[in-house]
Amino acid sequence: MSDVYLASNILLFPDEILHEILLRSPGKSVVRCSAVCKSWNSLVNSFIRHPHTRFPSNHHDDDDDVQLLFLQVYEPYKIHVKRRVHYVLHRDDSARDEHTKLTSPFVAYNNTRTCPAKKKVLDGDVDVVGTCNGLVCMVPHDDDDGGIDFAAIIWNPYIRKLVVLPKPGLAVAKNIKGIRYAFGYDSCTNDYKVLRCVNYKSLRNDDKTLKFSNYVSFRKPPTFHVEIWSLATGSWKSLIAADDDDIIPANFYPELFTRSRVVCVNGALHWLQTRRHLNGVSELSEYLVAWFDMAKEIFGETMVPEALRKKLHFQSGREWFISRYRVTIALVKIRNYRFPRGDCVQIWVMEEYGVAASWAKLFTVQLQNVFVLAPLSLKNSGVLGFRKNGEVVLRDVGDGVRLLDPKSEQVSDFLIDGSCCCLNFVDSFVGSFVLYCQPNAISY
Repeated sequence: MSDVYLASNILLFPDEILHEILLRSPGKSVVRCSAVCKSWNSLVNSFIRHPHTRFPSNHHDDDDDVQLLFLQVYEPYKIHVKRRVHYVLHRDDSARDEHTKLTSPFVAYNNTRTCPAKKKVLDGDVDVVGTCNGLVCMVPHDDDDGGIDFAAIIWNPYIRKLVVLPKPGLAVAKNIKGIRYAFGYDSCTNDYKVLRCVNYKSLRNDDKTLKFSNYVSFRKPPTFHVEIWSLATGSWKSLIAADDDDIIPANFYPELFTRSRVVCVNGALHWLQTRRHLNGVSELSEYLVAWFDMAKEIFGETMVPEALRKKLHFQSGREWFISRYRVTIALVKIRNYRFPRGDCVQIWVMEEYGVAASWAKLFTVQLQNVFVLAPLSLKNSGVLGFRKNGEVVLRDVGDGVRLLDPKSEQVSDFLIDGSCCCLNFVDSFVGSFVLYCQPNAISY
């Protein structure tokens, strides 16, 4: 049977049959089908745009096809040599060391006409913020965006497309203390959003106003500013107005995202945050899980277990981590011990998402001669996440990556090609066609 005959007669199948065939086909094969001829291209486009076309989410733990991890891998440190960074899709199977190295999206970005030669981007210049439904959000490595001419990049490595997010109008060159990003999915509108928080340095007495490009001036400037970018609109929106700053909670701690990774679960972003309050004449701090609803665009909070709050009052917080655990969130505590004894790992899980009373301690494991890296910043957190089988992915003080099986209490090395690897980021991943029909997406 000739290819021409097949191409012309496959369209004789009923639409529901064609839809089911494409839905069961590997994503890469579907993309290849779009290049066969105009009629197949039209068929694939209508399939992807179909409102009932749905693909597995990162959060469907019971789906057998969700067995990939997205990794940002870097080479071990060498003096006077900049670390090389690359990206890998790794099969999330302890018994099979299978992986695929990905072509960097910055090959395409650096070849665009809009990218000046002096602003070429290398993979070591960016950090991975998060993944969601086959999309990867990446931001400049430096808090102040350095000299890179974009705020973030949304990348679909499965179909090799990316969208470049422009820098928002907010710009205060000498007063920015730090910039943090988070990435998530709004299921109500089928939209992907990037949350951006800018923290300011303390103002001098002679600083009467701050000027915001494309924003009004504030007579009493805030210590931080929150914005959100939408894939559907392709633009930034401020979540605070000159005459109404009630959008941001009064107890919102300005150093957003600095002490923990931000995880997206059930349409909301989650991170660890402190809340300060007076107890008589002294000031106490307690930890809580703060969240941001991607659909309603509002902030909220969930209390951590009572047992944890009491212990956290006088601790620095550098030994606590938050992570996505299947379809809910988990807290991981690392209690540090001096050499030669190893660290102690304690895992708490919110068994019923959104219900603070459902926090339950799963495991307490005493490591042997293993010391976990403290989360001094967004990019070197010691607890990188969980694998599908429940193993905890840990980054130790020597830049190595360990796998902790809480049930057997055994620790092993995370291997790629039989060798130990160094990771900046790990998260579950599933291929999707998001960005396939995006008009401003760059293909490569």
